[in-house]
Amino acid sequence: MLTKLLALSIPVTAVALLYARWEYRKRGSLTWFGLLLLCAMLFVPNIVLDYALRYEMPSTLLDYFGVFVGLVGIVLCLTSMTLFRSVLKILCLDVGTLTVSGPYRWSRNPQYVGYFLFLFGFALNDWSPWCLAALLVVAISLHLLVLVEEEHLHRMFGEQYLEFSQKIPRYARLGRMRI
Repeated sequence: MLTKLLALSIPVTAVALLYARWEYRKRGSLTWFGLLLLCAMLFVPNIVLDYALRYEMPSTLLDYFGVFVGLVGIVLCLTSMTLFRSVLKILCLDVGTLTVSGPYRWSRNPQYVGYFLFLFGFALNDWSPWCLAALLVVAISLHLLVLVEEEHLHRMFGEQYLEFSQKIPRYARLGRMRI
C-alpha cells in the first residue's frame, strides 16, 4: 500500500506542476482546479507519514526534538503566509504584491521551509524508511513547485523580483552558502 501511494505521488506531482505552470503562464494565477491539484501533490506522500492518523505522544528525546522541529516549522509556515494578507494570495489564486518582510528577509520561501520542517519533525517521531521516502518525495515536489513559482514571480514582478532573488536565498543561508 505504501509503495503504491509513493508511486502514485510521481504522476500526481507531474500533472500538478505542469498544470500550475500552464495556468501561471496563461492566466497569471491558479484556478481552483490548479490549487486542488497542488494540494493533492502535497497530500499524497503525506499519507505515508500518517502523522495525522496515528500520532503518539513523545516518549524519547528524539520524539521531543521532533515535536520542537515540527512546531517551529508550523509557526514559520503560518507566520509567512499571514504576511501575504490575502487568502487568495495564500491559495495562489491572486498575485497580490511581492512580500519581502518578516521571514522573507532571510528566505524567498519560508512557508515551504516551515512546511518541510513541520513534516520532518513529525517524521522524527515515527522514523522509518517510509518516512524518509515520503520526505524525499515532498522535498522534491516542493522544490519543483518553487521553480514553477519563481518563473511566474519573475514574469509578474520583473526587476523587483530579480533584485529580491539576488539578495535573498531560495531557502536559507548557511554561513556564506545559499541554499
